[in-house]
Amino acid sequence: MPTPNGGVDEHTHALRFKWFRRMLGHVEPGRMIDLGAGHGKFAIDAADRGWKVTAHDARGDRFPVDDRITWEVGDVRDVDLGGYDLIACLGLFYHLTLDDQLSLLDRASGTPLILDTHVANGARSPMDHKLSEVVTVQGYAGVHYREPDQAKHSTASWGNEHSFWPRPQALFRMLEERGYDVLVARPFYLPTRTFFLCLPENS
Repeated sequence: MPTPNGGVDEHTHALRFKWFRRMLGHVEPGRMIDLGAGHGKFAIDAADRGWKVTAHDARGDRFPVDDRITWEVGDVRDVDLGGYDLIACLGLFYHLTLDDQLSLLDRASGTPLILDTHVANGARSPMDHKLSEVVTVQGYAGVHYREPDQAKHSTASWGNEHSFWPRPQALFRMLEERGYDVLVARPFYLPTRTFFLCLPENS
């Protein structure tokens, strides 16, 4: 049943902020970009903690009013990720195709990254996502997720009908190939979803 927090209950919503704040605490405040910022609550939370935040989303209809934050409407596949001290990708990654995921990670490489995403770990998603059987694409194992109608769902992908959920080991390999050490928030706050803190090696 839908809830005011984008389809998750209050307990799950609180866990997301708990993990976000813990991971935010591993990086000195500076310039942060929040990709797929949606409702903007994480951007505001980071600004409350001293970050200079740019919030970027393909749709700006859910952006709140907060003059501390630079609100940008645009496609995350085109955004320049240079010049930031932290990249937050919270609830966006699993709405991208594999090609777009790899492109985002290539552009992010060298910058600390907080990633909140679903993975294809074999658990049943409580949101009843429409998932394919396990496939291997470009050497990465995962499943395809059939996106809902973009005209009816404000959280659906922007511009693609299917997205990719990597298997956990495939996600780790994607990140490690781009120079990241990865810390995983446990327990997962949903059976298939948690936070990953991705820090450049030797940082």
